[in-house]
Amino acid sequence: MRAFLRAAFRTGAGRVVLAGALATLGVVQVRAQAPAQIAPQTGSERQLIETGFERDINRYRWTAKTLLSQHIGKWSAILDNRFRSDAFVLFGDRLSFRDENLLNWRIGRPLGTHWSVQARGRSRWYTQSRVFSQEVYSGVRFQSGQNLRIEPAAGLAWDRRPGIGSGAGEPPLRMDIGPAYALGVAWSPAPMSAYRIQVAGDAAYRFIDPRRGRALRMEGNVIRSLENLRIATDVQYSNYRRDAYQAVSFLNRTTEDRVSETVEAIAGDTLNIGMEIEAPIYRSIRLTGRMDARTNNRRIRTLRAPENAFFFDTAFNRRLVDSQIGIGYGEQDAGRFMVNISARVGAEVERRRLTNREDLPRTQVAQKANLLQQADYDQGLFALHARGRAGLGRLTLTFDGSSSILRHDTPEANLDDRDELYHTGQMGARISINRRLSTEMRLLGTWYHTVYLNADRSVENNIRRSLRLRPAFTWTPGSRTRLRMGTEIRATYTVHDFVLPGRRAIDQSARELRYELDGEHRFRRGPTIYADGSFSDLRLGNLLWDHFAEIPFDTLRTYSARVRLQVRTRQGITASIGARLFIRSDFEPAATVRYDIRNEDGTRQLDNTGKPITASITRPGRTIIEQMGPICSISWPMPGRSVLRLNGWLNVQHIRRRLFGTLPETRADHIRQAARFGNRKIIPNISMVASWRL
Repeated sequence: MRAFLRAAFRTGAGRVVLAGALATLGVVQVRAQAPAQIAPQTGSERQLIETGFERDINRYRWTAKTLLSQHIGKWSAILDNRFRSDAFVLFGDRLSFRDENLLNWRIGRPLGTHWSVQARGRSRWYTQSRVFSQEVYSGVRFQSGQNLRIEPAAGLAWDRRPGIGSGAGEPPLRMDIGPAYALGVAWSPAPMSAYRIQVAGDAAYRFIDPRRGRALRMEGNVIRSLENLRIATDVQYSNYRRDAYQAVSFLNRTTEDRVSETVEAIAGDTLNIGMEIEAPIYRSIRLTGRMDARTNNRRIRTLRAPENAFFFDTAFNRRLVDSQIGIGYGEQDAGRFMVNISARVGAEVERRRLTNREDLPRTQVAQKANLLQQADYDQGLFALHARGRAGLGRLTLTFDGSSSILRHDTPEANLDDRDELYHTGQMGARISINRRLSTEMRLLGTWYHTVYLNADRSVENNIRRSLRLRPAFTWTPGSRTRLRMGTEIRATYTVHDFVLPGRRAIDQSARELRYELDGEHRFRRGPTIYADGSFSDLRLGNLLWDHFAEIPFDTLRTYSARVRLQVRTRQGITASIGARLFIRSDFEPAATVRYDIRNEDGTRQLDNTGKPITASITRPGRTIIEQMGPICSISWPMPGRSVLRLNGWLNVQHIRRRLFGTLPETRADHIRQAARFGNRKIIPNISMVASWRL
């Protein structure tokens, strides 16, 4: 298949028929190799096969998903497979492929009331990294009603991946194999008084010499409900280890053993503890609170390292505490009146250190420890948040605002030591004039101040202000027609705290005016037409804050429109066809135009091989990008809840330029003509998915 793709790209005809050929090949390859993640076992039989193809600019993608659940006598089997293949078109029409396949399967049968025997496995395959990993387990399962489940298992694991090569070219593949053990536990006892408990966990260990691997996960929660009081506590813990082959440190280039193969072991554990409380105070007034604590540790060790080799073992530690308390009145999602006020406090600490100091020279210890220390930080956060809603007849008012201060402290060697003060808020009003017409207005504002405490970066201290006004109205003249029009006016100003002597101010402003139109009309016993469009005018400038004036340096205008006609048949087939338009105009400080060198009579000058001689010129100018083309889609349901979905859009892109400034007199007309003609490109895009439920 890949040889066919490479040959197709080298011919013009091949590019024309490539999309259709790839779609067919994608389905064939998908059937040969399935994709997946294991699904929970159920008592009913399920069969799902789904294939897809997508062409997007310079990428071709095939996807497939297979889910099979079958019962044969007392035996049950589940297979879940997911496959994805990407082909990227690189420079010179070169193709780069990236495939991956994920497979999970399970087979079992009961042995009495509470016991069952089962076998399961999983497979991971990645072509780009040349990794192929497999695990196969067999064991028993004990199930006591719906309350307790224990699944011990033992099996075999093997992993093939690149090792370390001794010369140029791809490194050799290493196959490591060894025993593997797994255990799964779940416990959910019946509610005890006002308590409800759930515990679940699983563990897997792999001993594939000379490497090791483990994955441990546990989680549980306890919920206490007493009248209207609710207290919930949840705990999650995970522990893992992943080993990979690594070359010795670059510091060992002078040693005799330059390609010694070492194993880098990365181990980590994470613990999350959270507690949530919700309690009524008086009538509709309630108190809510939440506290979270998290610890994360990661350690990197170098194993099987050669003698006299330099390597760096490091440890990473992060601690986080976050708490929030609030008081509210009314319902969150219903009711005419609601208000909620909350406060949040958080702290976070991160540390890195070198763990094998005694095995390294002092100069290396000082250098590496200093690099690790630069990434350390202490962080504190305090925030207030308020939101509310009030309904007054046909008028609905909303408010949402918050204020926060963040202190990010770093060591002296790290210049990112800073404080951040952030205020944001929005107010809205919606009026239902009648059952046909409604209007709304939203006002949004932000104020963001960043202060760097280190003198070397204090010149970057700035205040960013932003204000947005979004009015809109919705009109439904009939049950089959809807029209919505909205406008946005935005102004953003970035002002630095001070300017160094001898330097220019770099304050900036951005002002935007935007219109949006969206509508639909459903014909009686016929199709539905959808249309939407937008226009944006964005103006950027250098800001003179003291005079509240600006010096414009760019104007970006964007136009977009789309219209489509959709039809739905009695058989459930939905099809639509339409067109899309996009135009963007932007100033470019250095616009380059390539043009042909012409003779005095206007003919092109040719070189010795008969190719036109070209030249290029760069000037300030305006670049105009035009994209247009048809769009279509179809959704075709088939018997048995199967469906075929197809989406396609053809993008005809035209990039033109208009140069400013003086041009060479003898070639000015040819340059302007080449700039107006620009570059044309046709980009076909297609997406097809077929889903069979057997």
